[in-house]
Amino acid sequence: MPIYKGTNEVTSGNLYKGSTEIENGYKATDPFYVNEISISFLNFPGVADYVITGAPGDSIPGNRYQQWTATAPSGRAYNGAQTAVGLPSGFSFSGGSQGSISNTTTSPRVNFVASVFPANNTSVDYNNLAVTLPTSAVATYSYTFTGNYARSTSCSTFAGTSCTVGSATANAGDYNYWTANAAGTGGYGNGGCTQGCSVSISSSGGSSQCNAYNAKQQTTISASFIGCGQLNVQGLAMASCYQAPACSIPGGTNISIYRDGVFYSSFGTTTTNCNTYDNNVVSFGSQAAGHTFVAKSADGITRDTFVASDPCGNN
Repeated sequence: MPIYKGTNEVTSGNLYKGSTEIENGYKATDPFYVNEISISFLNFPGVADYVITGAPGDSIPGNRYQQWTATAPSGRAYNGAQTAVGLPSGFSFSGGSQGSISNTTTSPRVNFVASVFPANNTSVDYNNLAVTLPTSAVATYSYTFTGNYARSTSCSTFAGTSCTVGSATANAGDYNYWTANAAGTGGYGNGGCTQGCSVSISSSGGSSQCNAYNAKQQTTISASFIGCGQLNVQGLAMASCYQAPACSIPGGTNISIYRDGVFYSSFGTTTTNCNTYDNNVVSFGSQAAGHTFVAKSADGITRDTFVASDPCGNN
């Protein structure tokens, strides 16, 4: 409730009796003047009490919450919805991280909801809350792959759930990719650069074979020029493509253009434009005539050479 001197409101910090500042004024038990109120976060574990003070209606500076960190017992991690019961009016609860075996700590917090100071002091005491931070046991399961991609391995997960283990792997090599999966349970690799097996397990002691299936395809990279008036291009255009997974091409799939032996520009390639001249290498009137253009892939191999002549522009 505001207090006035004449028609002017006496603001916080400006009410005195003599030289003594009046903090709060009451009529019986009802306040008619409040100099400053507080929002208090009390007795939260591992952190000091946090008290924010200010005048009613003023914006609350800084954080409007108290956060703390809890640590799960050995061999467990936080897993499941976190709750707090018993919060006073005006406060809310936010759970911390959970749901992964890496969440061996969690940092929940209690928030003051409003962004301005209320009319009266308010507080939340951790000792009056029922906070639930569920944990689950973490289990580690072992597995053995035999065959060409033999490997003894393990994975960890919440007890009662499954996790994934992988065999040893093989890369098809630069400018090659696999055209078949590895032979065995969970074999993969077809259409990619890496071949192996992957299995989901929920207990220890399992085993399976994983063998190489040596079927490969060589990467195809191409680039070709066209220009000098063709396809309504007054200048020089290029089509480029690759037919393979991008991972099989060291250095990437771009085509670099050299003009008279000097780097000129670089263009990205796709798998769909082998016959579409959609890269305008030298635009209209750009003095292409008489110059030699070379297209090279990321491996440094020349994919096409073009000597421009009229009507590609004046020299």
